[in-house]
Formats: sequence, structure tokens, C-alpha cells
Amino acid sequence: MNGSDDRVLWKAENFYRPPPQLPFAVIVLNESIDASDFPFVYHLWQKAHVRMCVDGGTNLYHYLIRNGPQVTNATSSDPPKCRLPDLIAGDFDSIEPELLKLYQNENVTVIHTPDQDETDFTKAVRELGKYVLERNLTVDQVLVIAGVHSERFDHIMANLATLFKVDKLIPVPVIMLCKGSLIWLLNSGDHRIEVAKDVILNSKRAWCGLIPLGHPAIVTTSGLKWNLDNQELSFGSLISTSNTYDPKCSSVSISTSHPLIWTMGIEAYMELLGSNSSKETYVNGDAEPGVDNVQVCQNLENERR
Repeated sequence: MNGSDDRVLWKAENFYRPPPQLPFAVIVLNESIDASDFPFVYHLWQKAHVRMCVDGGTNLYHYLIRNGPQVTNATSSDPPKCRLPDLIAGDFDSIEPELLKLYQNENVTVIHTPDQDETDFTKAVRELGKYVLERNLTVDQVLVIAGVHSERFDHIMANLATLFKVDKLIPVPVIMLCKGSLIWLLNSGDHRIEVAKDVILNSKRAWCGLIPLGHPAIVTTSGLKWNLDNQELSFGSLISTSNTYDPKCSSVSISTSHPLIWTMGIEAYMELLGSNSSKETYVNGDAEPGVDNVQVCQNLENERR
């Protein structure tokens, strides 16, 4: 994932508008999504190379994704309206029992993960990694559909905690999508995040944040409206939320001493079917070493020289 200058390069657009040549997996968690999420979730589901439901996420898949934008009381005799899950995993305390039987009968791989010391999300990423490896499949990123209407703040924190574990479970980026937000972990080191101009210039979506969960971090940035210069981010002092972009730039550079949560706004229901106009080749959402045709503002490049 590192480029020639040892920065980890991320193309955020690949996480909500993945190009056809980019193989990815989708995980649907047992989170609150509704009919307004349907176009975005359905499109990603249909394009994914591997599809996974986590426990009660199967209920959401069955009633919302498989049976269209309106929640229905569909029966097993209804013809499938979209692709089936490749696998379903969880401790099965929230999936409807009749749906578990239905998808077992439809030859979906079902994996029971009863260990209560880990969340279903953490266990699902581990099982997805095994599934991909055992079948010699190519997956360059994992997109996790997580709702934003959850009444359980502890679930939100548990999801974020899983992001700190995923690099030990699967060797590709794991990105959470929560309606109009992207969330992922930046490990310690140097990063560059390319941000689409239609996000930078959208006043409702051009927000971003750096959240130091677990440990204070010394951070330097460029490409933001309010940059950090070797400053400490920590709870109890400074955290960077409600930040935004320098409109002259098309990327953000971040150097951090410890892992950080990066979050940013996207237009979740934008037209997703358009082709990618960039001539760059991306792997795992990152530019390949030695290939850099994106126009980046000069102050970012000068700062790194």
C-alpha cells in the first residue's frame, strides 16, 4: 500500500464509487438502515465480488435489499431480486430463524461464531479473510455497511474498536460507510488521502475529522483549512472535528505518531454508475508506486520535499 515516498495513498472515491476493475467485498452489519439507503446499498451489493451478512444484517438484506426499497413480508417463494450473500456469520441471536433456514437451503455458506469475547463484526472480518483465502479470491478492499440510526452507542464504539484490529484479520483496507460518512483507520506513519472535487466543493459534505481513539497522537497535516503542526490530539485536550479542506487542494497529507480514526463526508446517493475519469491505476484504494497523475496543490508537495 506504500508509494515510492513511503506514504500510504488512499483514494476516498474508490470506497463509495468503486471502479469496475476494483474487486471488493461488502459486509452488511446488523445496524439500522432504511429504505432511503436502498439505492446506495443495493448498487454496492450488486457490484461486490464477495457479499456477506452479519447475523441480523441478514434480516436487513432480505427485507430491504433482496426485496427492493420497500420493506415487505416476502416469503421464500419470492424470486430473488438481487445477488445472494456468499456467506452469513454471527452468533445468530438476532437473525430471524426462518431466514437462517431459508439461506441455508439456498446453499449460502453459514458460519456460526458463538465466541462472546469478540463482536460479530470482528468475527465476520476474520471469517471473510478465511473465506477469501481458502477460495483464492481477489478482494482489494472491504466496505462495511453500518447504519447511523443505532440507539446503541456501545455498538458504535465497538465498531470503531474493530477497525483497530482488522489489519491482523485481513490484509486489505476495511472501510465503514455510515450513510453520508466514510470511516477508516490511519495507522502510525504518513498518509495522503485524495478527495474528489465534488466533495471538496460541496459545503454540506466537505467536512472531515481526525479522532485519536485509544492513545494521544502527534499529528502534522496539510491540505486542510485548519492544519496541525506537530500537535498532540487527545481526548481531554484537542481533537480535530468539523474540519474541512483547503479548496486549492485535491488531497490531504497526514503524518501521525499513533493510529487515528479518519472520517469524512460523502454524497452517498450521488450517481454511482459513471466511469472513473482518472488515468491512475489504484490498488486497495491506493495509487500504485510511481504513478501520480492527480493534480495536487503545490504546497502539499513542497511540504513533503
